[in-house]
Amino acid sequence: MKRAMLMATLTTALCASGHALAAVSAEEAKELGQKLTEFGAEKAGNADGSIPAYTGGVKDLAIPADFKPGSGHYPDPFKDDKPIASITKANAAQYADNLMPGTKALLDRLPGFRMDVYKTRRTMAYPDWVLKNTVACAQTAKLAGKVKGDSVEGAFACIPFPIPKDGYEVMWNQNLRYQGPRTDFRFRTILIDESGHKTLMGDNETQFIYQYYDRNGSKLPDNFFRTGFTRFYGPPANVGMLTLAKYTINAGEDDDTTWIYMPGQRRVRVAPEYKYDTPMAQIGGTLLFDEIGGFQGRMDRFDFKLVGKKEVYVPYNNYRAYNSSNLAGDKFTNPDDVRWEKHRVWVVEATLKPGVRNIYSHRTYYIDEDTWLIVGYDAYDQSNALYRTGYTLDIVPYDKPRVGQPNAVMYDLTKGNYSVTADTGTPSQHMIPYDEVPNLGNYNTQALLNAGVR
Repeated sequence: MKRAMLMATLTTALCASGHALAAVSAEEAKELGQKLTEFGAEKAGNADGSIPAYTGGVKDLAIPADFKPGSGHYPDPFKDDKPIASITKANAAQYADNLMPGTKALLDRLPGFRMDVYKTRRTMAYPDWVLKNTVACAQTAKLAGKVKGDSVEGAFACIPFPIPKDGYEVMWNQNLRYQGPRTDFRFRTILIDESGHKTLMGDNETQFIYQYYDRNGSKLPDNFFRTGFTRFYGPPANVGMLTLAKYTINAGEDDDTTWIYMPGQRRVRVAPEYKYDTPMAQIGGTLLFDEIGGFQGRMDRFDFKLVGKKEVYVPYNNYRAYNSSNLAGDKFTNPDDVRWEKHRVWVVEATLKPGVRNIYSHRTYYIDEDTWLIVGYDAYDQSNALYRTGYTLDIVPYDKPRVGQPNAVMYDLTKGNYSVTADTGTPSQHMIPYDEVPNLGNYNTQALLNAGVR
């Protein structure tokens, strides 16, 4: 609590000083690897022991005997764990201090919704070279650009702000969280309507490439830190569709850009609408383009304030959910498949700037201190009523540690529907991590056209 109050006070002072924030001092940076981990989390456990000290993550984990390297499937290493608590509408008040508003709403509004809480396990692990880079970046990385949050300078292959001083720095940490140099991820997207009817909205494979984490490089070759190449296998109307997306580290110079190849048109076109609060029609509009992965895109329409840290129950270590063929229930994800744990999260409040249009008035992001992943998210409409709430179901691949590709669940509290992106519970789905960045020359618009079905 004292640390949260300190962070809130510090944030207020920094926000008042303008957006030209300097890197942390040498004295502050000495905390990394001491009081803090090299990636900026509190090394110690919490006061009552419900959150343990960090001891190295899955580097200390015994890999399950039935794991097959390269298969893209990760058996649950904690399958023998039993819940230590079960939170329902009936006892939610007992846990209220550690619940996000969105999960409170789900408990209250959805009969049968349940949160099974398990022992907290801090499984995230980083390669030594990323930790070394992060300690160095702490004193070189800074926000830049004419609009606050537009870009990051002085950072490469690191968590840029392991000791964050405002909300923009935390949001950039989650943008640049360590997901390895490349992951091939095949998944399904399912829309569940108010009546419980399930519709397959996508069966895709994406090659996620993080050129920002090229250990053989020293800087980005251009302004783009991430590339995604997606091939659609279903539903039938989308078979053969391809997309190429590039995400910028400098929004003042280059926009996030997506190109699409449609088999019926046999050409590649730019999709300028794939950003901000444009609803994703292909999943029933339950997700906006800037909500993919929790948040992506330019930060120019909201003011991002760092509120502080909080201990909350969030989905964590969801190996069971990744392997489930029954994750998407009629009204909510199957409670038997979702593992909740208590973790410390950074809380960032995003408030719409005056005179700017958006469907939301404000948003709250809950970012895990170990992974820098948005593990929970609440969005409010223009009357400040809770509109949407979501969370991510993530794992750490124990053979090649990193933040796995998050399985995102988003609930629309006005329509009563929800979506699961990405469902991975069938044999064809997989998540295969790699330790090298591929040749980026194979990921351009000509390559997209060449790969298209004619």
